[in-house]
Amino acid sequence: MRHSARRRLQTTKLLTSLSNEIIRRILSHLDWRTLLVLKHVCNALHSIVEGSPAVQYTIELAVSGMEDGPPGGLTAASRLVLLKERNSSWEVLKWVETRIPLPGKVDIIWELCGGVFAHSNKSGSALRLHRLPSQYRNIDERSWTIPLPSDTKDFIMDPAQDLIALVEKPTLLPNDYGRSKIRVRIRLRSLTAGHAHPSAVDTVLVHDLVMGDRRLDLTLQLCGNLLGVLFVCRSGSTPELAVWNWKIGKLVLSRCSRDIATFMFLNSHLLLVGTVMNIVTEATEPRLFIVDISRPSDKKLSLSEDYVCAFAYPCFDADVTPTTISIRSDPSADWKPNPEARLPFSTARWHRLFIVTTWVQRGRRIISHDLFVPAELLLSHVTALPPGTRLMLSPPHSFVWTNYVFGTKPTEVWDFNQLAMKRVATSGVHNDNIHNVYHATLTKDKIFIDKIRTSLPYSVTKLALPPCSSEESTYTDAMCTEDNILLVAYKNPWIYGIPIDGYKSRAHLIFSRRVVTQKAKCLIESSVGSSPAAKLNNKSKRRDGTFDEGLHHMPTFHIPV
Repeated sequence: MRHSARRRLQTTKLLTSLSNEIIRRILSHLDWRTLLVLKHVCNALHSIVEGSPAVQYTIELAVSGMEDGPPGGLTAASRLVLLKERNSSWEVLKWVETRIPLPGKVDIIWELCGGVFAHSNKSGSALRLHRLPSQYRNIDERSWTIPLPSDTKDFIMDPAQDLIALVEKPTLLPNDYGRSKIRVRIRLRSLTAGHAHPSAVDTVLVHDLVMGDRRLDLTLQLCGNLLGVLFVCRSGSTPELAVWNWKIGKLVLSRCSRDIATFMFLNSHLLLVGTVMNIVTEATEPRLFIVDISRPSDKKLSLSEDYVCAFAYPCFDADVTPTTISIRSDPSADWKPNPEARLPFSTARWHRLFIVTTWVQRGRRIISHDLFVPAELLLSHVTALPPGTRLMLSPPHSFVWTNYVFGTKPTEVWDFNQLAMKRVATSGVHNDNIHNVYHATLTKDKIFIDKIRTSLPYSVTKLALPPCSSEESTYTDAMCTEDNILLVAYKNPWIYGIPIDGYKSRAHLIFSRRVVTQKAKCLIESSVGSSPAAKLNNKSKRRDGTFDEGLHHMPTFHIPV
């Protein structure tokens, strides 16, 4: 042991005998964990680590859950300044306002991804796209229009790949030996130009479904070369989950099972699939399955026939009936900005949080719980709720994008960045605008059989919203992406944006490990969908632009950050 200590001392002396410039070059090749260790070796290394902008930038990227952009342009010192300013704006929710007009029509379709907001025009013949600005990542605001086929039911886009996938309304096929079928076509186009996507071998994907009803609910997900679609027929036919490699036009996975309710890409090789009903026992017990998509096959299988592992959800009480489940995580596992954009930094691909929301019925009440799980825990294939997760009753929240609400509503940003939480805990610095939650959550209501203790530290930043103008009704929801928060209000047909001096937006309330929720009193206590993550594919506002009863006005979007 003495020999080991002597060797460490000799190594330290040898390193510190070098010039500071050489030491800084050596440190530039080290990861942030090693840099933090070296910082505590001796005073000389501590001073070099603290005094090097490049080293501090490496550490700050990790703590912020970001990764460096392509080389060139800004120096490490300049990027460090921008990153710190961006983080500071998020801590105080400092914003700049932006408004985006919308057509006066309730059946438009829209999407928000990668800092680009898209919506159909009044006639439904074109898609208007708006790139949201970010002063901290040098992103300029831009608007453009591309043609939109009249038979478009839904779409998903990825600005980083210049891709938009347009799903046509299904067509009914001739009866096949007593089985009714429908056909769905998916067009692959350029997001900036609207023509056929140059990277796609087949620019139209064709898929036939054994379903007798053309009324479909769709869930669309993109992950690099993969496009996943969950087809759910409203008449009760068996749902089907299909995944394509859209670049080569090949179907790589097909699962047909009555228990499939939701899905999300864990990475480019694994799918996370949520179920409510056990198809074997026909018992209602929510579970999460991991499905391997690394071995392509177009053979249609049931979910129970082929999966890697399953996560058992905590057992519910006998008089509790699970009704549905939803998984949400943004951005996708392989998402990264287009290198041609030359952004100084972007959200790290490893920095992801999953929200699993379950809705249950107990008597006449509908109750929902949110489970917050870092991606690395799911990838470790644990089968129970380990430390590092948090299960809680869903906070008061509106019904998807809209609901009847009243009262004042502060916007809350929940940040589950564990490195940032550890830094705050050790620094002792207190921010009056931020509430840090370190204690465990003990779920002991009458929903679950056993008491459940979970713990995943997070911070809560609150912001009192400005009053709505006379042209608006009240804010109903919030959305977030990497640089923006979008606030949704209903009355007049326009989007009102408030970029937080660096912008934050995304159409599902969760981006990376940051979650946005709007606290509100709801007139309907049993509001199905009361979750901190808004889901576009839920019931009140459908992805195809249609509405359930009770909604009579166009939304207005307010973009803070």
